[in-house]
Amino acid sequence: MNMQAMMAQAQKMQKELEKKISEFSAKAFEYSYKNDSIVVIIKGDLTILDIKINDVLVDPEDKQTLQEMICEAVNAAVSGVNQDREAIQNSVSSKGGMPF
Repeated sequence: MNMQAMMAQAQKMQKELEKKISEFSAKAFEYSYKNDSIVVIIKGDLTILDIKINDVLVDPEDKQTLQEMICEAVNAAVSGVNQDREAIQNSVSSKGGMPF
């Protein structure tokens, strides 16, 4: 394969990756934490759209536990989105054997 063809292939792969990442960034994901105790709706660009909290968790005398669970749920959602993003990047870059 000549250099020009390789460059064209790399540009095509880069555009494909950019398109997939753009679509991924706009997509909403729902992550359930501890059997729907807390549900986080998060976009691929890591914007939190909504957090739903099961009523049984709301105890005015134990605000600290709820805050900790919300942090854990959000962190789990962010981790899941990051893993999905990496899978998209790896699927595109592995096609041509060229890392981005």
